[in-house]
Amino acid sequence: MVNLVIVSHSAQLGNGVGELARQMLSGDGCKLAIAAGIDDVDNPIGTDPIKVMEAIESVADTDHVLVMMDIGSALLSAETALDLLDPAIAAKVRLCAAPLVEGTLAATVSAAAGAGIDKVINDAMNALEAKRVQLGLPPHTPPSPVVASFADDRDVRSASVMIRNPNGLHVRPASRLVAVLSGFDAELVLEKDGKRATPDNINQIALLQVRCNDPLTLLARGPQADAALAAFTALAAEDFGESAEIAKAETPAPAPLLTRVEGSAVLWDLPHQLPGLQPCTDVLQEQRNLMRAIELTLDDLNVLTVMAEEKYSADIAAIFSGHHMLLDDADLYEEACRIISEKYCSASWAWDSVMTELSKQYRQLNDSYLQARYIDIEDLRNRTLAHLAGKSVAQPAISWPAILIADDIFPSTVLQLDAQQIKGICLRAGSDVSHSAIIAREAGIAFLCQQYDALKNIIPGDGLTLDMAQKRVIRPQAG
Repeated sequence: MVNLVIVSHSAQLGNGVGELARQMLSGDGCKLAIAAGIDDVDNPIGTDPIKVMEAIESVADTDHVLVMMDIGSALLSAETALDLLDPAIAAKVRLCAAPLVEGTLAATVSAAAGAGIDKVINDAMNALEAKRVQLGLPPHTPPSPVVASFADDRDVRSASVMIRNPNGLHVRPASRLVAVLSGFDAELVLEKDGKRATPDNINQIALLQVRCNDPLTLLARGPQADAALAAFTALAAEDFGESAEIAKAETPAPAPLLTRVEGSAVLWDLPHQLPGLQPCTDVLQEQRNLMRAIELTLDDLNVLTVMAEEKYSADIAAIFSGHHMLLDDADLYEEACRIISEKYCSASWAWDSVMTELSKQYRQLNDSYLQARYIDIEDLRNRTLAHLAGKSVAQPAISWPAILIADDIFPSTVLQLDAQQIKGICLRAGSDVSHSAIIAREAGIAFLCQQYDALKNIIPGDGLTLDMAQKRVIRPQAG
């Protein structure tokens, strides 16, 4: 049995990762402990070796304890904790270099399914590969080959299902599948469109890219093959634990009571930090500055997640917890650090290069839903650059009924708007499947995009009407 300890500079981040990981658990196959932040009201960001030691001791009643860490001093605190521990307990502990969020989720699923320490570590270390494939990026390192087939087809049975989950087999339904199939005495292989993966690894399931309406087949052989197939079809009938969410998604939304909204035009420029290529004299200091700016942005995202749930719903909150997972990616930080080291440039310029390239990759995707996520990347880019510059993130402050006019708009900006005053958002570009649009609709704010020429020569204060039925802007008559 493997238990986990989560070590983070931020108590909010550590507890948030722990909350996500506990959603992967359906039994008592894995215990979690958290050592995050320090007991200093004025400066709570940091790690404490004593806290780490106590967290390890609290889950040491097992074969192994795997310690998941974020960045910087978290590793030093974990190493110091090992020196402080009783040698018998310290011998059980392994430190893991995997990314904190994705690695912890993958390790939790693997450990809860009864995997040994080596497999749990391997699953955690490969946790980013599914994201890289989905973004069209080459593997960071060649993934270990996974044997996902049978030597022969003798006595192999199968069952096929159609996936109804709107977002496919993402992390929560995939973790349910791993947990349900983990206890059977049978050889099991999942197959989709000729690609195969073992169902004991959440990362391999993600790499199959199983989407809504895709057929998925389980192949099974062994003493409990029939029982495994029955469990698979039963779980699929329950939509892998998401039946309630699917029923909600399939319920037709009520028709809007208002087909038109009116307000005074307010012109809003999308905040866009543009750092120049400035030389730096201290590479390590620039890298530390970037690490701190990322930590502050992660803290912002925790606040935005709580705000989203309080104002609207858990679904809207999930947008910002997803931003947290996206930003808490060691590859992004490491690539920016490489640029700083090679070009002796500022952290701002390096971060802008990394995030602009990622935004470009999203824009080039064929799937319009995924393509619209580029504005989320721009939101994260801008917020981190603002922290590097020591500036606050700009936000509209409007106290009268208004129509906000912009080229595009960040999801975090929409979340913080006063829906009592902002009657509509009208964009020259943008997408009606963006997270900005989704939040606006939840808030009851009319949202029109792709208006381009219709917004030429608008003057602040112009009275505008958004005709939502016809998807058009009605401007005041001249004279």
